[in-house]
Amino acid sequence: MKFLLILFLLIVIAIALLICMTYWTQEFNTNQKIFLSGVVPSPRPDGFYNGSAFLTGSWLGKKFDANNGTGINVFADSSGGQVEKYPFKTYVASGIRDTNLQVLKIDYNLPENPFWLRVILDEIVETAPGQYIGKLHLRIIPGFSFSPLYFFLSKPL
Repeated sequence: MKFLLILFLLIVIAIALLICMTYWTQEFNTNQKIFLSGVVPSPRPDGFYNGSAFLTGSWLGKKFDANNGTGINVFADSSGGQVEKYPFKTYVASGIRDTNLQVLKIDYNLPENPFWLRVILDEIVETAPGQYIGKLHLRIIPGFSFSPLYFFLSKPL
């Protein structure tokens, strides 16, 4: 029993250290400085935007519907085509961590999304016309989130 308690405490400490390291590297990252220099997109993104991020896999970008405040992610499928999945809603509000900054929220907390995706809330700001930087937030514990990565969106020419 004592061994299990020690093992549990070591796991909790390891997770806490991982969260702290992730927080530290994200908050003092060059991308955070770029994010803070951005502005809330106006007008809101509409149509398809190319996406890029560290370890993107088959993700190609996001398709926005500005009139309805919705959108969906676009992925490459195995046959060379595209598939749309993981819808989201969008709205403007203060940033989760950057409370003095207005951002466009990309919220996956929708009944049609899998449970593991519903804890994700993206925030984007515009850095240049048609250019956006986004921050992915994981809302695992109510009132606490951490941001493991940034991503970029750009309007195709």
